[in-house]
Amino acid sequence: MALFDFAKVPFSRHQRFTTLSMIRSANDSEKQCFLRFVAGGDERPRFGNLCRLEFFDAEGIALDPQFSVSPEALDVTLMRGEIQIGKAAFAIGEGEVLYLKAENIEVRFCLEGSRYDYAFKAHDGRDCVVAAGENLKLTPEAFEGVVRVDGQWRTDHAQNVAICFSGEKLEGRIILHRRLCPDMPANSFEKTRASAKREFARWCGDEQMAEAAKLASYLLWANTVPAGGQLSAPAIYMSKNRMINIWSWDNAFSAIGVAKRHPQLAFDQFAVIFDQQDDSGLLPDYVHDQGASFAFTKPPVHGWAIEHIMGGNPEAFNEDQLDYLREKLERQLSYWLTNTRADNTQLPSYAHGNDSGWDNASFFAQGGPVEGPDLPTFLALTARTISKMHQQNGNDAAAKNFRSIEDQLIGLLVEKLWNGETFTARKQADPHTPLPGDSLIQYMPLLLGEKLPKEIANALLAKLESSGILTNWGPATENPSSAFYTPDGYWRGPIWAPTTMLLFDGLMAQNATRLAYKVANRFTHLCETSGMAENFDAIDGAGVRDPAFAWTSAVYLRLREILANQNGS
Repeated sequence: MALFDFAKVPFSRHQRFTTLSMIRSANDSEKQCFLRFVAGGDERPRFGNLCRLEFFDAEGIALDPQFSVSPEALDVTLMRGEIQIGKAAFAIGEGEVLYLKAENIEVRFCLEGSRYDYAFKAHDGRDCVVAAGENLKLTPEAFEGVVRVDGQWRTDHAQNVAICFSGEKLEGRIILHRRLCPDMPANSFEKTRASAKREFARWCGDEQMAEAAKLASYLLWANTVPAGGQLSAPAIYMSKNRMINIWSWDNAFSAIGVAKRHPQLAFDQFAVIFDQQDDSGLLPDYVHDQGASFAFTKPPVHGWAIEHIMGGNPEAFNEDQLDYLREKLERQLSYWLTNTRADNTQLPSYAHGNDSGWDNASFFAQGGPVEGPDLPTFLALTARTISKMHQQNGNDAAAKNFRSIEDQLIGLLVEKLWNGETFTARKQADPHTPLPGDSLIQYMPLLLGEKLPKEIANALLAKLESSGILTNWGPATENPSSAFYTPDGYWRGPIWAPTTMLLFDGLMAQNATRLAYKVANRFTHLCETSGMAENFDAIDGAGVRDPAFAWTSAVYLRLREILANQNGS
């Protein structure tokens, strides 16, 4: 199976919102290629869809496009039946500019349409199309061939607006802008394509990579959008299909995926979320260029992630960055310990499944707030990371204080959620009744390493190997034998990258290296077989939901790196 499949993998460029991808719009029974501008978050019904692309021959007969995507260009072969009529190609230049090149065909960008769309002739003679619903303007230019703008005026707007490029030899561009059209130097299509190719090669280190590694690297590169608006730094979307936000635990895994070659971008992934932190320490559920949402939050994995990155590269962050991260982690820890429990004899809790990151998992089948084994684990690791940061600064008293917080949380975890066989979850309002289900979340305390009592660790490891939750493809989020298991059940069964990474690290923390490498090998094989999907069917390994996901790419690259180092040692 070809992993670079345009039906699944959008075409874009590093730090751009401009994207071409296959989308099924409201009135379409099948996916079609759309020009999109993926700013503003995923709560908008159109997900940044601007124009549907259509291709015609010289007689005006529609042609069937066959797409081939690469990091530098989207190439299109145009067919009438089995006969090739022509070719077209698209590349993204400096700024938000789409370049195109074609011969003997017409390329139409048909505006999707909203209440006040219109087109006008600017003072310099260029046409300008206004996609009012998307708050965006498109200025087309033809360097060779011709460009025209079609549409019919209807009282206060235009209908059927289309930008049409045509000619025996055709080359041009569309500048996407919110205000006045910027003065963009005119590069040729070939120079634009070559520039993108060089940029991606520098990103990857110009190494020869297998297809899966190239796809994962491309997705992290292309899913990065620029700083601006509410985004204080360049940020990695989960996807440029539909998941066009930065969620506040997804960002930690993206940081892990880019930290080896791009430590500044790794820091940026933490900063773009932490810069929106509430005074209480609460992190937003997600951010995008237009704002942040605090309707939910996400689990506090950031202390663990920062420690993981520094374990592989102690020089990843400079002193100022470490001071910033420590202060943000302290506030994050304070939020959870102060605002999600009655007092320090109780466990912290999640109010909603979305707060846990495991949105609809079995342990939230009865609502919340829920006390689960992962939250005190993550908070203990946060306290551990903060303690190490203080120790490195020579602040022994503060380091001792946070080690004490770590130990208190581990003590509460064992006292209240260990049942002699595994860790359970429970509703905060009914602490004596364990919640049903057989979720992978019970194994998260393995991350505590030697501070988890040995008899508990051994029991968890034995259960993990014997229970069936570890399938031939990797760790299911809900045991396939559970009554809650659903093949495409989101967090009730499918294999996810972040939980696989957390489990792997937990196994390594327990020196269960044989089992850890088994998990890593199965997951990397899964990605090499099924691509970088949002999640995967735990039984047959098929990709599920969004097919081009950043944190899957990040975890794949990190585990691949670890396995390569292990095999080379």
